[in-house]
Amino acid sequence: MTTAICIDDAVAALPQPPDVYNAALDDSQGPFMQEHSFAFRLKEQLELNHLTLQTVASALGISRTAVHKWTKGGEIDYDNLRKLADFLGVNWIWLRYGEQALSSVRHAGPVTQPMTDLRRRYTAEIMESEARMRLAQQGARIVTWEWNLISDEVAYSANVEEVYGWPIRSNQDFWQHLPPDDVAAMMAMYEQAISTGENCEYDFRIPQLDGSLRWISSRATVVSDALGRKIKMVGISMDNTARNLAEEALRHSEARFRAMFEQSWGALGYLDLDGRWQRVNQSLCELLGYAADELYTTTWQALTHPEDLAPNLALFEQLKRGELSRYVMEKRLRHQQGHYLWLRVRTSLQRDLPDASAAHLISVFEDIDAQRSELARLQARINELEAADNATASGRD
Repeated sequence: MTTAICIDDAVAALPQPPDVYNAALDDSQGPFMQEHSFAFRLKEQLELNHLTLQTVASALGISRTAVHKWTKGGEIDYDNLRKLADFLGVNWIWLRYGEQALSSVRHAGPVTQPMTDLRRRYTAEIMESEARMRLAQQGARIVTWEWNLISDEVAYSANVEEVYGWPIRSNQDFWQHLPPDDVAAMMAMYEQAISTGENCEYDFRIPQLDGSLRWISSRATVVSDALGRKIKMVGISMDNTARNLAEEALRHSEARFRAMFEQSWGALGYLDLDGRWQRVNQSLCELLGYAADELYTTTWQALTHPEDLAPNLALFEQLKRGELSRYVMEKRLRHQQGHYLWLRVRTSLQRDLPDASAAHLISVFEDIDAQRSELARLQARINELEAADNATASGRD
């Protein structure tokens, strides 16, 4: 197997120090070679373009002394050589090596070299790496794409039809499969990204032949050339249909729960582990006389009657430790008007998955104030009758 060598490889084959060029080596060969040195060509360009040393130094972001040294045969590194050539508008190979070297490179054909063990190993590693990347890309259902902003040509990875559900070979193929509102939003987003150079992202839909929808999450960035011109946009697109369907199902589930929670005849409350109300329904607000916003600024501990607080906290601690799955307690809570109501409170602890850590309390409140009042009245009547009976019996004795 053989490998083609690019122009830079051909240049590298020319006699040269590894990283820098010392024009003094040319000057040492006498007056004839001096005219063909890097320093000579540089001074000639400066004179031709009416450039001062300071002008060049400012353009390249270096010192005037460095430029002066170059005109006297001083060393120049590769990066500054390329910047200097771009600034002067000349070929960097010609500036460094002269016309003969440039001509040799232009007329050089592909150079072939035998496939050494080192090259075989590197080639195998590259192929293995590319295979792993393709496998990961296919497994994650990720499409890579590149849009040439000059020619309007677009290139997709080979798995685009598998992910999108349609073969995409051009921008026209892409846009015709999207809903009109997604097309308008994405075109505006891309126009903004091209104008500003900012990254962009968007989740769009692609209807399928069977009437289903695929959700695609796309991320893209604009690439500029050396002159700052926006020449292409590159991006990745990932199939997020499963995630979007799960999120949609969750939203519907939450909406159903919210409706049940709000419309329930029972008084319900969600509380965090510090005792603050997280969510309350209208029935609970009506029972206690508070607006929801008022309850959200307080805790169940603050509303509990002082005589009932200690036994309530003891049950709560047992619940948090997992010693109880739920508890039922009759206690008094302060009404918004200042008096206390007797309530039967059923409380359980909801835990988060996957670590099953405690999340929040769910409490159901039942108004037993009238029942307790009636029991108290009956108990008082019983006590009254017993006292009267005891008094009668004592009189007979």
